[in-house]
Amino acid sequence: MKSGKVSDTALRRSILKEVQKVNQGTLSPTVGSGAGVVTNCCVSGGLARAGEVAGDEMQPAVFGAMQTVSGEGLLTAYLAAVRAANSLAAKGATPQSASIAITVPESMDERDLRKMHERYCDYLQKHNIKVVGGHTAVSAVVTEPVVSVQMTGVRVAESGSRKADGVIEKMAAEKVTAIDAQDSRCERELTPDAYLGLDIVMTKTCGLGGTALLAGHFTDELATRYPRRFIERAAEFLSETEENAEGYLAVADGVAYVHAAAEGGVFGALWELAEFAECGLEIDLPAIPILQETVEICEYFDVNPYQLRTEGVFLILTEHGGRLCEAFEEKGIPAAVIGKTIPGLDRAVRNGEEVRYLEPNRVEEYERVMAAKRAGK
Repeated sequence: MKSGKVSDTALRRSILKEVQKVNQGTLSPTVGSGAGVVTNCCVSGGLARAGEVAGDEMQPAVFGAMQTVSGEGLLTAYLAAVRAANSLAAKGATPQSASIAITVPESMDERDLRKMHERYCDYLQKHNIKVVGGHTAVSAVVTEPVVSVQMTGVRVAESGSRKADGVIEKMAAEKVTAIDAQDSRCERELTPDAYLGLDIVMTKTCGLGGTALLAGHFTDELATRYPRRFIERAAEFLSETEENAEGYLAVADGVAYVHAAAEGGVFGALWELAEFAECGLEIDLPAIPILQETVEICEYFDVNPYQLRTEGVFLILTEHGGRLCEAFEEKGIPAAVIGKTIPGLDRAVRNGEEVRYLEPNRVEEYERVMAAKRAGK
């Protein structure tokens, strides 16, 4: 198999098929789902749906997300945590706890290990996420740090006059509709046709995470062509990747689907969205937001910005894309309607009269640059 994410076909055939046997076909992970949900039991009336009321008690939905990152030096653990938290945000779940598995090469000294873990713990402390476990090992097999973060989050629904707590309660106080699991499209079992004809909203900008990491890794090299402050500003985009309020806002608004993008860039995330919804796409390429820093850095490394990893970006399916974008903009979150879902399986990207079609085997441009640099090319 090739380096990077396992193909959708191999994932379904060799991984998800076995998972479905364990879960007996219910609540099983799918391509593009990001995080899985475990519903609590109702002691008085059998099983309660996620967020439903069992007697006088709310039954919260408990979500879990796992992300693995390798080869990012002191940022490796931090990036894995950010991705896991963003996956939970796409479900409207507030992260509660995290555990971590770290494997480092023999060449890494304890001082760097400590710095890597401190960056991870600083992120958890900032977002009030508790550490519940972990494992750290040194291996002669790996040449770079490999970190997996497992994160658990909780989403509590509103029922009648009852308000959800935590993040959702604060949003409700700001006149944002709180979640009701019995009414939210996110919670209903939908047929594939239910996802057709919806607006695709994208938040933030294309290639956000990849731009920040390339600028950070290659500041001196890029500064030979561009002003140093220009490159340093691009590296600062990294802090924006951990901002995920739009995930909670979208779920609270009752949208059909929210996806936290990362590897494979915007094109990769759009493919995963289409696989989840089992539909086609009609994407307007000029509508995809992109910053000049990303354009310049991608031009320097000769990479496609739309296939550059893009942590911090969310893709959302909704009936009211324009209204949702306005709500995001009011809260300082850049957003744009970039296309629609359509019948069939064609995933078309239009740039004026030119049309291209998305493919499942995306090139991960960031990994390609890093691999070339490691090889000294």
